[in-house]
Amino acid sequence: MTTRIDIDFLPAEGAVVRLIGLVERRGYELDGVNYAPSTGTHRLSMTVRPRPGLRRIETLKAQIARVYGVTSVHALASPTRLEAAS
Repeated sequence: MTTRIDIDFLPAEGAVVRLIGLVERRGYELDGVNYAPSTGTHRLSMTVRPRPGLRRIETLKAQIARVYGVTSVHALASPTRLEAAS
């Protein structure tokens, strides 16, 4: 199952790399990334999928929330895609 994580953070050098690296190190694969800079807070949206093993999205959210400059973290589970049979 994939999950979209929306992260609002204050702009700083290396912030995007730190956030993506954290997700990768915690055992998630990135299926997609969208970065939206704006005045004040920036937003990074990532679609992630857990690697095999016991992984909890709530744990990942808590770890992201502790990164310096992060102001909010939201996760929305995406239903598994079904492919049409031929």
